[in-house]
Amino acid sequence: MRSGFRVIDADGHVMEPDAMWVDYIDPRLRDRAPRRVTGNGRAWGQLQVDGVPIYRSYPDALVEAFHDRTMAEYAEYAHDGFDPASQVKAMDRQGIDLQFLYPSLGLGVVAIDGQDPELAAAVARAYNTWLAEFCAFDPDRLRGVALVSLHDVDRAVTELTHAVENLGYTAVMLRPNPVNGRGVGHPDTAPFWRRCAELDVSVSFHEGCHTKLPAAGADRFTSHFAMHAACHPMEQIMAFVGLLEGGVLERHPTLRVAFLESGCGWVPYFLWRLDELEYRHWRFQVPELRRPPSEYFRRQCWVSAEGCEPYLARIVADVGPSRLLFASDYPHPDHAFGEEVEDVLSAPVPQAVKEAMFWDNPAAFYGVRL
Repeated sequence: MRSGFRVIDADGHVMEPDAMWVDYIDPRLRDRAPRRVTGNGRAWGQLQVDGVPIYRSYPDALVEAFHDRTMAEYAEYAHDGFDPASQVKAMDRQGIDLQFLYPSLGLGVVAIDGQDPELAAAVARAYNTWLAEFCAFDPDRLRGVALVSLHDVDRAVTELTHAVENLGYTAVMLRPNPVNGRGVGHPDTAPFWRRCAELDVSVSFHEGCHTKLPAAGADRFTSHFAMHAACHPMEQIMAFVGLLEGGVLERHPTLRVAFLESGCGWVPYFLWRLDELEYRHWRFQVPELRRPPSEYFRRQCWVSAEGCEPYLARIVADVGPSRLLFASDYPHPDHAFGEEVEDVLSAPVPQAVKEAMFWDNPAAFYGVRL
């Protein structure tokens, strides 16, 4: 416990070893697996899938800056190869009891528009197989979130089913971006959402910058400063709108959805806009939307929040304290080691809200039963 709180980290990350992609992929596709390309004396380099870099507007200087910032905060764990033992050690030092794990490189390896669907599915299968073994080191502390590619919906349903029934996953992640011209609420995705509801899995949206999917800001910005600022919150907003417009939340009222790593400040504003400006005037255009958008959010959506955000009290007042999740983002260099826990502990909200963020809400979203 940290300061008397039990803590579930709703969004921690693994740092996948380079060899994993080749070692775990279907042998038929091994020559097309993700590989790191290094050179010029650099320790890190660009990752390629099928010989093509996975990122856009990601110069070597930015790769090196990410590496240097990671080493500045997490060198001890990096020297351990970010292995499962180091993951648990880092959790202990932060005061985290249970951590749900998301990819790092995996955020980009299947985020390529026009990617061969068979290859994308095989890359996801490789990651999910490896991550299940990673979490087996301490299944009471480490919980994986399966990676799924929507390049082909039938393959996505197959991988989702395999991840749940054969590997024991209870949660799955998607990118919020359109894939091959289809948004997350597109009619073609209906079989995927139906299967999620049938399996009672939690579904998270997690954005990642610079990838080769359409993303807010990618058509006009080139700097990490601008692209990162734009894509994370705006793609989450559009994913939520896509689920509403496509009737996904209406058809599946028990579906649990979370929007991660975008902050919570967008939620009060955008729910107000959707209810008062859009739904009130234009609901005839969205016949599957049978109640104000804010009601769907309060019923079945969650959002990760940082303790230092100035909007925590507002979202508690507008949406309620049960929709907020704690997330560490470990070990990404956007944050100093352990600062996310400290920010929530010092946030100007009641202790009951902190308790809900740290445990009750992520337990409800992920269906944790301990």
